[in-house]
Amino acid sequence: MTFKFENLPRDYEQLQVPVYILKGHSSSKKDGVIGAFSDKFSDQFYEVTEGYFKAYLVLSPGMNKFILKHLDGKFQQNGYAAYNTDAKPYDEITITLNYSPIPDTSFTVPKVHLCVLLARDSPALFDCPSDKLYEGNNLNTAIKKLRVGGRLMQAFTQDEMSKNNVGKRCFRFVEENTLSTISFQEEMNKVQRDEIKIHIIRSKHTVAEIRDANYAQQNPNAKEAGKLFDFALEALRDYGGEFSDSATSNTPAIAAVQILDAHWDKSANLIRGHAALGGGTDRIKLAIFGSQGLHSWPMNWESVHKAFTDCSPLNTNEVANDCNECSQYWECLCVSLGAFLHEIGHALGCPHQEHGVMLRDYTTMNRKFLTKEMKCIRTKRNEWGPVLSKDEPGWHRLDIMRFLFHPAFSLPGDFQDTTFKPMFSLNNQGMKLPSEISAEPTFTAIDEDTLDIMCETGIYLVECHVGEWSRLSYEYLPQVLNGPGPQKYIRLKHSIVQQQLASQFKNQPVHLEVLCMGFGQRSIDDMKKYLIENSKTFKLSNNRNAKKSDLYGLSKSNPVECIFPNKKIVSFRVSHGMALDGIETFFEDGSHVTFGNAKSHYSEFKLDRDEFLIGVAFRSGGWVDSVQFMTNKQVSNNFGGNGGSIHKILLPKGSELVGFYGSLGSWIDQAGIFYT
Repeated sequence: MTFKFENLPRDYEQLQVPVYILKGHSSSKKDGVIGAFSDKFSDQFYEVTEGYFKAYLVLSPGMNKFILKHLDGKFQQNGYAAYNTDAKPYDEITITLNYSPIPDTSFTVPKVHLCVLLARDSPALFDCPSDKLYEGNNLNTAIKKLRVGGRLMQAFTQDEMSKNNVGKRCFRFVEENTLSTISFQEEMNKVQRDEIKIHIIRSKHTVAEIRDANYAQQNPNAKEAGKLFDFALEALRDYGGEFSDSATSNTPAIAAVQILDAHWDKSANLIRGHAALGGGTDRIKLAIFGSQGLHSWPMNWESVHKAFTDCSPLNTNEVANDCNECSQYWECLCVSLGAFLHEIGHALGCPHQEHGVMLRDYTTMNRKFLTKEMKCIRTKRNEWGPVLSKDEPGWHRLDIMRFLFHPAFSLPGDFQDTTFKPMFSLNNQGMKLPSEISAEPTFTAIDEDTLDIMCETGIYLVECHVGEWSRLSYEYLPQVLNGPGPQKYIRLKHSIVQQQLASQFKNQPVHLEVLCMGFGQRSIDDMKKYLIENSKTFKLSNNRNAKKSDLYGLSKSNPVECIFPNKKIVSFRVSHGMALDGIETFFEDGSHVTFGNAKSHYSEFKLDRDEFLIGVAFRSGGWVDSVQFMTNKQVSNNFGGNGGSIHKILLPKGSELVGFYGSLGSWIDQAGIFYT
C-alpha cells in the first residue's frame, strides 16, 4: 500500500464537527492531486507535494466513505484542480470517517453563535476590491464566506486538539438545516444540509456611529476604543432569543460577531468600525471582529485552495492591509480569519500566550491546510514545501488544556469518567455552577516553602509565570486520557518549582495561576512573598498563636476582629438580611463573642458534641453577603444573601477556627478567619 496516514481516525472515534483534515503521504508519485470521492459530498481535490497531502474533508452525519485517488493532475492558475481523466490513478484507497455528534437529547453541549452585526441604516455591504466584486460583497456573500470560515476554524482547532493527544474535539457552532452553500456544486443542485446558522443582528446605532473614529480600536487617539464591544453586547440583548436576559440567566451564551460595517478609510489610514476583542460578561461570552478582510475568504469549499494560494497584491486604495501583514490576498485571509479565531479563543477563556493562535502565529494559517506555501511579498520568502505538521501554527498547549476542560469541547467518552464530568458539570450545559459549589481554589501557606491548594471542583492546571509568560506548568489530565484526573488538593513547594524552572528563569519571582473545573481561577502575584507573609504565626490578644486566611470583600472600612477563648464552640448566631451584619460565636460555658453587629434578625447553627468545623465560606463582592459553616458532619445553610461569589476557606487538617477579622461599615465589608 502506497498510502500512509498520519491521523486517520480509529473506527470507534466519533467526530463532533463535520470537517476533518486528513494528512498523509503517497509513495507512488511526488506530485499530482488527491481526489476525494464520496456519495455524501461533492468531489474535492488536494495538492500533493513531495508525496505529502492534506485533505480537508466535509462530512455528513453518520459513516462517510471516501475513495481517495492519487491522480495525474495539478492546480491551475485559476486556483482549481485539473486532472487527466483518461489516466489510471497512481493509487487509490477507501477510508471511512464517522461524524456522530452528541445528540442534544443526551447532553446539550454549549455552542458558538456566529453573527453578523449591521448598523440600523447599514447598506449591508462589506469592503471589497474591484477585482473580487464578481463574488459580490453583499450580505448573502458574507453569509457564505462566514460559513466556510467557521468550518476552517473548526478543522484547524480539531486538528490541534488531536495533535496534542487530547482527542479529536472542537467547539461547535449553532447550525440550521437549510439549502447548502458550503459547496458550489451542492448549492447549484439545491442540496439540504446542516449549515452554520448566521444570526443577522441589527444595532440601534447608525453606520456613522459605528464608524466613529473614537471607537476604532486601531486609532491611538480613540476615546472609547472598546465601545464597539458594548454595541455588540447591546445588540445581542436586543435581538433576544438565545441572548435575552431570561435565556442567559442560568446558561451563558457564546457569540462570535463580525461587524459588517467596518470600513477602510485610506485618508485617515484607519479601519473604522473595527475592534478585535474577546471576553464578555457572566451572561454573554463574546468575540468581535471587523469585516475588512472578508473579501479574501473562500465562499465555498471548492475555492479554499484558491483562497490560500491567491498571490494577488492587496490594493490599499481599496481595502485595508491590517497590521501591515496582508501584502497578498492569501495573507489577508490568514490574518483576518486567524485573528477572528483568536478573539473566539478569548471568549472561550484563553489569555494571550507566548506563541500560537493567542499570539499572532495565525499569519501562516494556510500551512494547516496546504502542503505548499506560496511566495510572500511581505517576508520575501519564495514558494516552498512540503509543509509538514511540524511547520504548522497552532494553539498553545495551555490553550489546549483550557479547551479540554471547557464543556463546549466535550466528547461522548468524557461522561464515562465522573471525575472529569461530575454531575455539577452537567448543570446549565456546564457553563455555570450551582450556587452552592465554589470553583475558586483556596490557598493555605503551610510554611515559607509550602503552599496547599484546595478546590472542591478539581484543579486541572497550575501555571508558573516568570515575567510575562508561563515557564512551567503542572497538568492534571482526565483519567480517560490516562492522567490522574483533576485534583481537589495539591501541595506545591517553592523550592521544587525553582528547581524545575529553566536556568534563565530561576531565582526570579514566580506568579501562579491556578485553574479549576467550572471556570474557577485564582492567582498569586509572587509565590515566595505570599508564603512568607501568609505562613507567619502571630500571637492573638489572648496569647494564642494563629495564622490568617485571605480576606474577602472589596470595601475597606473600619477594621474589626473577634478572638475566641480557648473553649469548645457549640453554636453560631448569624445576624443578616441580604448582607452579613455579624456573627456571634457561643461556647460550651455559655459565653460568647461577637464579630460585627448583633441584631434582632438572626439565624442559628448548632453543633453536636462530636462535631467540629472544617471550613467557613463567605459570599462576597463589594461587601460580605453571607456566611456558611462546614463541619465534619454537615454543611450549614447559607446565612445571608446570594450576591457576590462564594469563597470557601478549608482549615488545614488538625487546625481549628479561633476568630474572625475584617472590616465593618453598615454591615460587614470584609471577612477572613484566624486559625491555629
